[in-house]
Amino acid sequence: MLTPAIGLTLGIAILLYAFLAYTGSALLKPKAVAQKQKGNLPLAIGNILIALAFMLGMVGYFNYINATWLRFLRIIVGTFGLLIVGYQTHQTCKDIYSFENFRQEASSKWRILKQKASLQWQQWCRYSELLQVLVSRNLKVRYRGSFLGVYWSLLNPLIMTGLYTAIFGTTFASYYENSITNYVLAAFTGLVVINFFSASTTQALSSVVNNGSLLNKISLPVSIFPISMITANLFQFAIGVFPLLAVITLVKSKSLLNVLALFLPLFALILVCTGLGLFISASYVFFRDLPYFYELIVFVLWLSSPIFYPAAIVPDSVKPYLGINPLSPIIESFRQIALSEGLPNLTLIGGALLSGIVIVTLGWVCFQWWRPQFMDLL
Repeated sequence: MLTPAIGLTLGIAILLYAFLAYTGSALLKPKAVAQKQKGNLPLAIGNILIALAFMLGMVGYFNYINATWLRFLRIIVGTFGLLIVGYQTHQTCKDIYSFENFRQEASSKWRILKQKASLQWQQWCRYSELLQVLVSRNLKVRYRGSFLGVYWSLLNPLIMTGLYTAIFGTTFASYYENSITNYVLAAFTGLVVINFFSASTTQALSSVVNNGSLLNKISLPVSIFPISMITANLFQFAIGVFPLLAVITLVKSKSLLNVLALFLPLFALILVCTGLGLFISASYVFFRDLPYFYELIVFVLWLSSPIFYPAAIVPDSVKPYLGINPLSPIIESFRQIALSEGLPNLTLIGGALLSGIVIVTLGWVCFQWWRPQFMDLL
């Protein structure tokens, strides 16, 4: 589901760009190239053909058209679109740039890039220091006077694993080589993923609003607050859960490569949580009923993820819709790496990483787009 969904998203983005370029919208940067695209009908048609080639993948996913014919049609449409766009872009650039102008512009841009890189490095250092302070404060407040501290994040999935095993272990053991132990490990792996996701995103949701009074007094990067919540949960995951997960992987797979590969789905999980955390923390500024609605979303994601049940029992007619859940490939990737003796499945890992990249990109774009309106509502 992820690949056609990405194709549909890209197709819609290209259609929007074709419309803005053809109409000469002020939303595009007032560059000479953008001005030349205004009213350029062949270029607009080429962009539309490329967008259709991307979007037709969603039609093929639901088998509305024969896959062979659809693939052939997408190749033809996409090729014609690329040829038209390539030719029109070449003509536009040839009219605008001479070699000398290009050399002078490149030299000027290089100097500007070096200055921006130096400034961004200084900002990144300040951002990192602030992130460290916020994460430390968050953990100290959360576990002040606690006996187990960060290890509470490990106790919860262990108790839930025991409960699921008592109820479903015998029923679902047949899907795990008739082994109750394998079911226990599979359930534990799914639970640590959904617990991390639920805790980090739920805490990120209210982080911007809760720090509104601070933002009104001091100029701070707003994104630091949801990211600090996710980082705090990542720290307790790394201290409490990940070492046990690494030991399980080493015992079951007997491979250090698989232990190292655990970082890949973990990175995908961080990307998903960060993207969604940025999106919902920004949305909460405008919609104060969001926490109640988000509880329902987390519950739906929990049920649609193969946590306490094997993915094999899901009917084929339902699987395409459950494939929209970004946590499913992450959970399956963790299980494949940790519980099998084979090499890591690159297809599962790639799908998990791709979904994470798409979600964090969309979340960051929405957060930056809405950020100028925050201060009027905090």
